[in-house]
Amino acid sequence: MLKKLKVFLTFISFIIIIISIYLKFIKQNKIDIPKITLYGKNIITIYQNTNYKEPGYKATESNKNITDKVKIKGKVNTQKLGTYELIYTVKNKKGEIAKAHRFVKVIKEKTEIYKEEYDKIDNKSRGWWSNNKLDGKRPSGGADINELKKYNAFFMGPNEKVLYLTFDEGGLQTYVKEIVDVLNQNNVKATFFLCRKYIEENANLIKEMAEQGHTVANHTSHHLNMPSLATKENFSKYLSEIKEVEKTYYNITGKNMEKVYRDPRGEWSYRDLQIMKDLGYKTYFYSADYLDYKEDVSKEKALNELTKRVHNGAIYLMHPKNKGNYEALDTFIKNMKKQGYKFDLVKNIK
Repeated sequence: MLKKLKVFLTFISFIIIIISIYLKFIKQNKIDIPKITLYGKNIITIYQNTNYKEPGYKATESNKNITDKVKIKGKVNTQKLGTYELIYTVKNKKGEIAKAHRFVKVIKEKTEIYKEEYDKIDNKSRGWWSNNKLDGKRPSGGADINELKKYNAFFMGPNEKVLYLTFDEGGLQTYVKEIVDVLNQNNVKATFFLCRKYIEENANLIKEMAEQGHTVANHTSHHLNMPSLATKENFSKYLSEIKEVEKTYYNITGKNMEKVYRDPRGEWSYRDLQIMKDLGYKTYFYSADYLDYKEDVSKEKALNELTKRVHNGAIYLMHPKNKGNYEALDTFIKNMKKQGYKFDLVKNIK
């Protein structure tokens, strides 16, 4: 009986060894079916006569990058309206093929017209202001908060312990990159209102910001007084100030710009707000700011100014050209989090 048991155990051990060798052989010689991952959307809509920018793709096989072996069939003719199919193909050593499909719709750009009703809307150019009294209470601003909502415009978030950081470009020489690094280190997203030239000359940074979840928002092409262009005679120029920024952003990122807007220099009118609403935008003013654009602000001053203006739902306006704002930002964020505040993007205000 004992002898039979030994023979049985020996047989079982032999089978286990054979199976182990077989599995090891299979693992060493296994070739995974290739896979293609498309970046961006599988269905993309662009306007006629604009550039199509490929959002990108990645092909892998057994965790190896074989993107360079991908072949793309199809072409997008942006001069002709229609839907174009792009087929991405990659083949592995065993001849197994992976495919992915993307559809690009080329549509006619909507022709925006100046509506007669605009003439009935107040076009007086106003300067935005906030009477933040440094007492922690929610301030009033340059217009009634409920009246602004009719125009999809906001200057403060809900009465909750949430803060919104926004930055207005203020020139080409800025600390935007350094500020973005601080934000990323603290897992905080912010909104950057930028003009066309800054976006154009900082393409790599813009792509990184978009990928990281920050909002790159429209601050017009040339930083002009927009109410002065909100007339029938100047309407084409008004549209150009907005559309040129959108096109530049798309050419860099391959994505449509989010419909988030701020008037240059805080100069606005009710007609201006209505036009932007009709263009699909939401306009965002601010409830916490200080004269950071007129002086070389130190870290200590910036931290003090930002801290004493805190209130529920505060939309902060900062100019990234001042080193003090950048140097104070990390401490400010950490201090506010300790006090129970969270940070969010203005586009999430309803």
